[in-house]
Amino acid sequence: MNLPHHPARIVDIHTHLGPFRNFHIPRNDESGVVAAMDALGIDVIVTSAHAAISADLRYGNNLVADAVRRNPGRILGYCVANPNYAREMEAELTRCLALTGFVGVKVHPELHGDHALDAAEYRPMWELAQERSLPVLAHTFFGGDGLEVFARLADAYPRAQILLGHAGQDFPAARVVELVRSHTNVWLDLSGLLSTEGAIEALVAEAPLDRILFGSDLPFMSGALQLGTLLYAQLTPEELDMIAYRNAETLLGLDA
Repeated sequence: MNLPHHPARIVDIHTHLGPFRNFHIPRNDESGVVAAMDALGIDVIVTSAHAAISADLRYGNNLVADAVRRNPGRILGYCVANPNYAREMEAELTRCLALTGFVGVKVHPELHGDHALDAAEYRPMWELAQERSLPVLAHTFFGGDGLEVFARLADAYPRAQILLGHAGQDFPAARVVELVRSHTNVWLDLSGLLSTEGAIEALVAEAPLDRILFGSDLPFMSGALQLGTLLYAQLTPEELDMIAYRNAETLLGLDA
């Protein structure tokens, strides 16, 4: 089967580097992820380290900094914010975001314990995101915060760009779409979709097209499956281009 249209670029907004604490992920290091990018034709990724999410915040963020430095223009970084280290959060965010190639923040409320995203521990992060119009990629799959928390945050920090990881698929789809429609600073990241047949088409039909982003969750999930689901979706060339790279370029201020 031939693709009716192939985007000029692929920008993957949701990836990771390094080992995960609960099970082995093959080819999880920088060289493995770059090899997957080359094999799949992914031009740019934005990444965070599993180590920063679940074990050692500074060590993991430094892994990303090293990968960004060695792969200029191809790998961009998220600085992980962990509310369990609230006193260090502002300094670590300031340190990371001063480094070349760091473009946003990653949070994982499911793995970071009993801290709602609008709790006081996260306030330094949201204030910085508001000040700098930063993307904040939030995990929304198998737990985490409810949609009402994201609505409150979108209202309170209108310049912060809130990315719903995995398109908020734990929540009722109609409510997710309504949240994105009613808040221009909320975006949908397609990584990790469990429903493949018709899922992207349904989102495109209902949600604002200019706030849907491609993500793969590589190497945690198969980049081939995630990218193939997008490329073979029944979309127009314009719709495919916007999701594959144009929306991410707008969000991140990337040059085409």
